Amino acid sequence: MSVDRSDAGSDGLVEDILRDTWAFYPSQASQLGLHRYDGHLPDIVPVALSRRAADVERALSSLRAIEPDKLSSAKRLDHGVLVSALEKEMFELTELETLRSNPMEALWHIDVSGYIKRDYAPLEQRIEALTSALSEVPRFLRSLRQGLASPPSGPILEASVEAYRGMVAFYDKDLAGAIDGVVSGRLRSEFDRARSGTARAVAEFVEHLESLRDGASGDFALGEERFLGLLRLGEMVDLPLERLLEIGYEDLARNRARFLQVANRIDATRSPEEVMSEIAKDHPEAGALISETGGMLEDIRRFVVDRDIVSVPSEVRCVTTETPSFMRWAFAALDTPGPYESKATESYYYVTPVEEHCSAGQKEEWLSSFNYPALATISVHEAYPGHYVHHLHDKKALSRMSLVFGAYSFVEGWAHYTEEMMVEEGFGAGDPRSRISQSVEALVRDCRYICAIRMHTRGMTVDEATRFFMENAYMERLPASKEAMRGTFDPMYLNYTLGKLMILKLREDVRNERGDAFSLREFHDTFLSFGAPPVPLVREAMLETPGDGAL
Repeated sequence: MSVDRSDAGSDGLVEDILRDTWAFYPSQASQLGLHRYDGHLPDIVPVALSRRAADVERALSSLRAIEPDKLSSAKRLDHGVLVSALEKEMFELTELETLRSNPMEALWHIDVSGYIKRDYAPLEQRIEALTSALSEVPRFLRSLRQGLASPPSGPILEASVEAYRGMVAFYDKDLAGAIDGVVSGRLRSEFDRARSGTARAVAEFVEHLESLRDGASGDFALGEERFLGLLRLGEMVDLPLERLLEIGYEDLARNRARFLQVANRIDATRSPEEVMSEIAKDHPEAGALISETGGMLEDIRRFVVDRDIVSVPSEVRCVTTETPSFMRWAFAALDTPGPYESKATESYYYVTPVEEHCSAGQKEEWLSSFNYPALATISVHEAYPGHYVHHLHDKKALSRMSLVFGAYSFVEGWAHYTEEMMVEEGFGAGDPRSRISQSVEALVRDCRYICAIRMHTRGMTVDEATRFFMENAYMERLPASKEAMRGTFDPMYLNYTLGKLMILKLREDVRNERGDAFSLREFHDTFLSFGAPPVPLVREAMLETPGDGAL
């Protein structure tokens, strides 16, 4: 017999579950803005992971004893999100055993950049917490090393070697440089001792990973059952594999046809690659990259407001600035505060400048990636009306749980959806370069979608995936190989396209229900009001007749 709990009773249970979760994952809690957990890393020895799995099972049993219909709509949504999150965690702990097979899954725990990125407390307090966290990294890595059941697959092993080697450079150079001249005395000496010890521990872990190369296999695939399980539990999408692939190929064909049509319209005498190469030449100068990006953001924001596309519920702008040296693995990225952050609430739109040591040719190649149409598409995705506008709506979200355990397909699906939606609404003033830039980004995401499925369930190799990106997204070999490699350790990077397609279908279904009363702004505002739960949950809330499929 199910337990009839009130909202208040449900709140008490949720608080108990969250308290246990943050106690086990203190680094996650700290990044969310719960700074009483600063300075600690999780214990991932096998017995601790087993205890956590037992705790999750008990929590799920208690949550399943609640009748969701007895809860208010907001609490019902929280309940659904939390059950989904815990079921996914249980799957990762017991079925996937990610920490025993994929070192990339542990990397974020030893990323301590949050202590220096945000001024949420006095510097001395943050450095003390940072020092404490650094001192726990060697123990964490020993546990990770001991827990590896066997050598990771070759592709995941190579990605891990590269990533952890980059973390050594971060500790050795960037972390030390970040506090030069601002901390001294005992605090500095303790920090330096912890930092150097941590750098050595990570370097030794890299050496250990390198020693496993001879025993590594090429088999990184999850297999059909586990891949579909991860998709079902993380995104609430439960479709046969062949139908999922069919959907991906349909979107690839749609975007490819549009891309070729627009390329031909720009210059029918040139190949698509030549057209793209010509577009890439039109970019900001190195010294003007940040300022021009900031100006472009204002233009995009004005377009969103003037066209009444979605509410922008704050006059506060994200700060456009250079990417910190320790984050320059990406061209551009948005950094927002965690949902529990109460002081350091700024959002930063990071744009990675040209490095001074680069040759003239390398500088030109880097800047070509920021050609004006591409920069506009990136800025739509990251800021207006993509991730930053989503973040602004989060402040009044109906579900706090969905912000804490946000669905991959909602977060990235929304940002990717906005790229296409903005062009549909007239962004770019009919300039075909805007459409071709948006189409290229869509082709890359379509390739991720298809390659993720085929690599993990249909035997596609990394080399075959690399060629797929080259042939279908017009990428050079190096970036194509990096995209293919990412699919080995991030199988759910299909969620950019998956989320976009679910939002497009939801929009069409809402339009059909509302008829002449449909409002694009109202649709977007309502969609974002839920936070970031799996899209099928939003579908149930927004439609009178949700139907039987989100895709």
